[in-house]
Amino acid sequence: MKRAVSAVIGASILSTVSMPAFSQSSVTLYGLIDAGIDYVNNSGGSPVFQTVPSILQGDRWGLKGAEDVGGGTNVIFQLENGFNLFNGKLSQGGLLFGRQAWVGMTNDRFGTLTTGRMYDPLVDVIQQTTFNGHAGAFASHPSDIDNTDNGFRINNAVKYVSPRWGGFAAEALYAFGGVAGSFGRNSTVAGAASYLNGPLYVGAAYFFAKNPATQFPDGNFQPSTPTSPGSSQTGIMGFVGAPANMQTLAAGATYAIGRSLVGLNYTNVRFDDANGISGNLVRFNNYEAWIQSYITPSLMLGGGYTYTEGKISAGDVRPHYSQFNAIVDYFLSKRTDVYLMAAYQHASGGALASIYYGAAGNQSSTNAQVVTRIGIRHKF
Repeated sequence: MKRAVSAVIGASILSTVSMPAFSQSSVTLYGLIDAGIDYVNNSGGSPVFQTVPSILQGDRWGLKGAEDVGGGTNVIFQLENGFNLFNGKLSQGGLLFGRQAWVGMTNDRFGTLTTGRMYDPLVDVIQQTTFNGHAGAFASHPSDIDNTDNGFRINNAVKYVSPRWGGFAAEALYAFGGVAGSFGRNSTVAGAASYLNGPLYVGAAYFFAKNPATQFPDGNFQPSTPTSPGSSQTGIMGFVGAPANMQTLAAGATYAIGRSLVGLNYTNVRFDDANGISGNLVRFNNYEAWIQSYITPSLMLGGGYTYTEGKISAGDVRPHYSQFNAIVDYFLSKRTDVYLMAAYQHASGGALASIYYGAAGNQSSTNAQVVTRIGIRHKF
């Protein structure tokens, strides 16, 4: 009996010694819930109270992980689901992992290479210089016309992000259209660069997508409406219709002063052949300034202003939008906060007001719209 026990123990030790050393790995389950009650003074001509999720941040749960494969290199992945807290439905057009789904490799010396469905370089570099990057969707440039609030993600993409060298970093992305016989159709190319030095952050980015209305079905694009592209009965995305191409140039900066953060940004968005009209060029320029300040470690106040000017070549229509945004955010703990936010938009030049298309209900029946929200956010 003793001999048998000794044999078992010896075999166990031998198998342990001869077993190859496994690399370190980790997988994290995480999530976020943002719920609130909104009041819109004019939604299609009437006031409305409504429960709305995902305004300060999008509701999500996800898995992310890393495996050390040696030589300072890690294999990384992220799968992130978006959902509607109030009805349990999937967001991002019903995709299971509509927020993010990618895998890649990262090295401190050589950078990070990923492939899958992901955020583009413009979102990575510019969003943090916008007020919506800190105070939620209602503070986006009208209808998130430039996607700085990541209203859509990029499918079939390959992205490289460099390490930060002396404060500088760069990244580039290409998305394959996957259309047989037409290599460029539904493709996207984007690039960005940033500089970080103490309290100063500066970023610039370029984004170009072919056939955005079909390439990004989860975006705010609308079907083509060849008649009356400048009609006063349409909001900002109605001026765009289903364009052949979308191009965005963006630049922004933030500067930290004590407990306060000041931000400035500019974006230029161009849509070709908009509303199904050949040669119809639609262009929007967005100018934004904002500030947020922690009055105490638990209380944050913020406010911002965005001015948007547009030009639609068909009919020579020139819509304009002015929007004021404000937020009061109180942190009950590191993971839970309650907040109150408000936005006011005034439109002119033949446009109707529409604060973040869809999230604030329907567009206003006039050139002004107000939305207020009280909400709670919990991270896990």
